[in-house]
Amino acid sequence: MNELAASDDVASRHTLELYCHRCDDGDLAGVVDLFVPDGIFIFGEKVAQGASALGAFFRASQGRPEQRGKHVTINSVIAPATGGVRSVSDFLFLRLTENRLTPAMAGRYHDTLVRIDDHWRIARRDAVLMKRPA
Repeated sequence: MNELAASDDVASRHTLELYCHRCDDGDLAGVVDLFVPDGIFIFGEKVAQGASALGAFFRASQGRPEQRGKHVTINSVIAPATGGVRSVSDFLFLRLTENRLTPAMAGRYHDTLVRIDDHWRIARRDAVLMKRPA
């Protein structure tokens, strides 16, 4: 399994793009739906696994309009993996402050996606924040 079918590449990228749109629009139930039922999201020391924990995590981090902003995910490299695909993407989160977007954080997503029926779902997402080189 060395190459990813073009249709799987497009469909898995679509899932990653929907994540950004749904977070930004406050559709947190829709964000959770992009994960498999026992999906995992890791952000620093915070780990949420399963729909209930994911919902609580996203409500705490994105639940109020002032917490939301604009998620930008770029430079995705997607490759086949056993049982699905792995993706590494750079991200930038911009927060709306005083009527302008201000960079709040940047980093890299490490994702594992699996196909369920005709849709790609996130099985695991590790968000690793960018750190200043030592």
